[in-house]
Amino acid sequence: MGKIFSFILIFLTVTAFSQEDKLDVYNLNFGELSKLKIVSASKTEQDIHEVPTTIRVITAAEISEKGYFTFDEMLSDLPGFQFRNIMSLNSYIFQRGIPNQNNLTLVLIDGVQLNELNSGGFYGGGQYNMANIERVEVVYGPSSVAYGTNAVSGIINIITKKAKKNQYDISALAGTFNTFKSDASFNYVNEKETLGIGVSGMMKRSNKSNLKGLAGDNNWTDSLDNYENDYSLGLKLNFKGFTMGTNLLKKQTSTATTQKSVGTIYKDYGTSWNILFLNNFLRYDKTFSDKFRVSTILYNRNTTVLKNSIYYVVDTAQIGYYRPNNLTGLESVLNYNSQKFFSVTCGLVLEYEQLANGPSQTYSSSPLISPPTPVKPAMHNNFLASVFVEPRVMLFNSLFLSGGIRFDQSTVYDRVVTPRAGVVYNFFRHSAHFSYAEAFRAPKPWDYTDGLGNANLLPEKMKSLEASFSFSLLKNLDFDASVYRNRLLNGITKEFSGANYRWGNRGEIITKGAELSLRYSTRKFESGINYTYTHSDDEEGKHIAEISGHCANASVTYSLNSNWRVNIRANYVGERENPKLISVTNNYMIDPSLVFHFALTCIPIDGLTVQLIGKNLFNAEYYHTSNRLPDRYRQPQRTILLSIGFEF
Repeated sequence: MGKIFSFILIFLTVTAFSQEDKLDVYNLNFGELSKLKIVSASKTEQDIHEVPTTIRVITAAEISEKGYFTFDEMLSDLPGFQFRNIMSLNSYIFQRGIPNQNNLTLVLIDGVQLNELNSGGFYGGGQYNMANIERVEVVYGPSSVAYGTNAVSGIINIITKKAKKNQYDISALAGTFNTFKSDASFNYVNEKETLGIGVSGMMKRSNKSNLKGLAGDNNWTDSLDNYENDYSLGLKLNFKGFTMGTNLLKKQTSTATTQKSVGTIYKDYGTSWNILFLNNFLRYDKTFSDKFRVSTILYNRNTTVLKNSIYYVVDTAQIGYYRPNNLTGLESVLNYNSQKFFSVTCGLVLEYEQLANGPSQTYSSSPLISPPTPVKPAMHNNFLASVFVEPRVMLFNSLFLSGGIRFDQSTVYDRVVTPRAGVVYNFFRHSAHFSYAEAFRAPKPWDYTDGLGNANLLPEKMKSLEASFSFSLLKNLDFDASVYRNRLLNGITKEFSGANYRWGNRGEIITKGAELSLRYSTRKFESGINYTYTHSDDEEGKHIAEISGHCANASVTYSLNSNWRVNIRANYVGERENPKLISVTNNYMIDPSLVFHFALTCIPIDGLTVQLIGKNLFNAEYYHTSNRLPDRYRQPQRTILLSIGFEF
């Protein structure tokens, strides 16, 4: 509790001595934010104050001025998120208190899902082009009525930038741990503004941290090869009511830290996990009148672990790995709005997917010889049809009632019905939100076939109650509070039988939580602090490992003048239980951590931006939990980055 008190004291001290000048540091002030139009809650444009669930928006200005380098860093400043970063092929992000394989939260780019098709999990890391993000809409709580499977803990919709003027941007970054990044974008708009074309690209490389020898609990040797190479390409074309988009993400990383190398058959060099995410879509938006709109989208998704992946290197062989997956879908969403008291959104979704039943693996005859190219594995076909409807009623210009129901019919997991209901009451500059929602996650081929396999898995189901309140205490001071109770049924977890395992349905996980946020701004000053309380138990009352009861974040951005801005932010995570005994400390607990970061931005001349970024500024030694053979994972040491960008 001492660290929490110190954390809050630092924030309040800085706030007390802030100046009363006004600088629009972020794109939106609090008044504008309350009128913000969002699209992620129900797949149609809504005022954020009419939505019964908790929604937080991250703007492009915040991403730039805080110097976020990865997707995880961006989410780490929000309440309700905790992490298990194994410093390897993926990092895992827990939203609202349930450890998982990233398969309870949906991630979308421009409304098209990005989760890996075979497992249902999304990938954390550096493959997202942060410079091409217009804003991120984070919806908390079950969202299966609009989105179907996997939208259990929430959704994260990354909305990329749209061409608004003729412009070129280019930037380069370099820093410690062999970190490099370059990105560029081109935007064209014709004179009549009926055609807009945006193209963006990004490349990154980083060794991330030092885990060799003692720094990594002696799990790995001094030969450890731990790296991540990321690539991103985006294209968005707007012509009248049509939008065509392509988003390609490629992540290439070592898998060496997923296993111990010291005292085992595994080598800690020579591995390469290469996964590709490719989304193509064509959307047509038609407004027939002030009351009636239709949006139809045709999309194709490809998530493939490429044939040149080397999953493990052992004493006798290199192990190749290949896992292709493809999905094609059509969705049409209709919205009717009487502009008086009633509106309704309904949608139809048709999808056909071809998924690998399991990976195709090959083996070489030596740890120094590359494995043969894997053949295409056995594929599994699935057809899905879904319909949903969400009516909303407005009473007295301040009371909003909403509901919704979705029917999913799949050739694999049969039929699932998902309901939700909500109430919003706005009074003066304040609002109260209440919601009940259900959600589900259907088992994927990975769940059915991994290990010994289990063909009898049932869908995971979530039932959630939430109440949230927003208060404008003063003109520049806002306070938000959310409390919720989530109940996860049929949770899919590993079941061990001797040395073998399979995935099976377990009992319940019940999570009770509260999230508090305070925001304050003046002309030269933007600040925010948030606190999260989380308590997760199973059906027997046993606490769920990997979840900390207390987390807090703070951020202060101050403008020295029109050319200089500085941001300081901090992340606190309380003590949490590891799933297994940590041999180095001889206990099960991961110590609490308090980590500071900063970003100093200079704009010396029009078009030129120079930024100095420091991650883990005081070089704190802190760890994340592990569900792998290593007992725990040391997180990155102090990292210094220098970025130079130019717009013309």
